[in-house]
Amino acid sequence: TGDEEGGDGESQEEDGNNAAQENADASSESTIIKATPKLPALTNPDVREIGHEAVWSLSSCKPGNGVTQLMDCSTETYWQSDGAQPHLINIHFSRRKAVCEVSFYLDYSLDESYTPKRIGIKSGVTFHDLEEVKVVEMHEPSGWISVPLHAEIDPLDNEPDEGADDDEEKESRRKRKPLRSHFIQICVLSMAQNGRDTHVRQVKLFGPRTAGDAGRIKAPATGFALGLPRFQTVGMSQFSTIR
Repeated sequence: TGDEEGGDGESQEEDGNNAAQENADASSESTIIKATPKLPALTNPDVREIGHEAVWSLSSCKPGNGVTQLMDCSTETYWQSDGAQPHLINIHFSRRKAVCEVSFYLDYSLDESYTPKRIGIKSGVTFHDLEEVKVVEMHEPSGWISVPLHAEIDPLDNEPDEGADDDEEKESRRKRKPLRSHFIQICVLSMAQNGRDTHVRQVKLFGPRTAGDAGRIKAPATGFALGLPRFQTVGMSQFSTIR
């Protein structure tokens, strides 16, 4: 009986180790993100919204709850899917764009079992070469979910980092480089309470604002670049364009 008890103890310990390993693997595959009442990117001068520059499509939707509701800047409306899982949001740019953040507005208090619980983000050139770049999980979110997107570090990328004084700062800047993509696909993988369809109230894409953005603004009458500098304060930014 002593040998049997010893064997049972070893098997329980092994089961516990296996369970701990499974939990560690699961946590390494996805990131848990908490919702915030406000979206910081809207007031960040270093990024700009680029969703309007793309063509959007959905895997399915209820009549009157489609792409328009996703992009109308209202948290009172929503996209409602009407098909098999996973539910997809496809965002296609005409040329490769730098994307540094994708944000969603979700509200568990209103949508309950329609609220996404697990979301994956894929990137590529077309439908056929998409690769998963991020998987996030939420627990009963009510607010904005911001998902940063960064490109993988290229060991052949030896571009000089101006202003970087040490190796750590250079490495940090390389890690913060935005994802460059023609096609972004947002996959709603599962819903709260094992729901079937989903509600997503808003989706916004942000890209980095470069110092040359202001210089590319063209005068409507002539088409020539204005070449204006980038102002640092909100008060002076109002003079960056001519209406």
